[in-house]
Amino acid sequence: MKRDPHLLPGGTCREEYPMCKKLIKRVLNQILQWIIRSDAFDAVEKNPELKHYFDKTEGMINFDEAVLLYNLAKQAQGECIIEVGSYRGRSTTMLSRGSMDGNKLPVYAIEPHESYTGVLGGKFGSADRGAFYQCMLDTSSYHMVRLVNLSSEIVAPNWNKKVGLLWIDGDHSYDGVKRDFECWFPHLAKNAVIAFDDSQNPDLGPRQLIEELVKSGRFVEIDHARNITVLAQKI
Repeated sequence: MKRDPHLLPGGTCREEYPMCKKLIKRVLNQILQWIIRSDAFDAVEKNPELKHYFDKTEGMINFDEAVLLYNLAKQAQGECIIEVGSYRGRSTTMLSRGSMDGNKLPVYAIEPHESYTGVLGGKFGSADRGAFYQCMLDTSSYHMVRLVNLSSEIVAPNWNKKVGLLWIDGDHSYDGVKRDFECWFPHLAKNAVIAFDDSQNPDLGPRQLIEELVKSGRFVEIDHARNITVLAQKI
């Protein structure tokens, strides 16, 4: 019986052979990648001393403020924690470590890391993003933290998770802090708390907004540490 010249041994069409060869190669590459996958990032560093992580980070909050954020995150309920303004990751780390030891809520860091000059003269930009990434690696915080390099007004409108803790440390102008608060307020869980940084200076937006919220009768101050003030809704 004469063999069809268009068929290879086994009945494979010559025209299909290159396609089969590419498919086999792709599958083998995927298997190889799975076999040699690094597990370097699987482990979660565990140290009972919070100061251990604090000392690995750069930031503007002191240790007492860090402890407050840790405890707030540990107690947070709902579906997630929102941080507005992350800088180089110190407060983010405290939130992540608290969440790890608590209800394990994901921490969403809302931080554009674009060039910006704050109302107090601080300069911020893309270098802070690099330091943030390094901080997440150094402290194992990447297991809990999701960096969102966008601003609140872009992210919040389509948000679908209840926020158990809202930590606002972004634009310190009145308009800026009010914008961030109003963006996330509709997404707060029933027992959520809101923490503001740089909240003691009457010339800055956080203190101005806090006084406005407390005066409305809908919120009450429940805790503070140096420059951080914590509010809760009256139930």
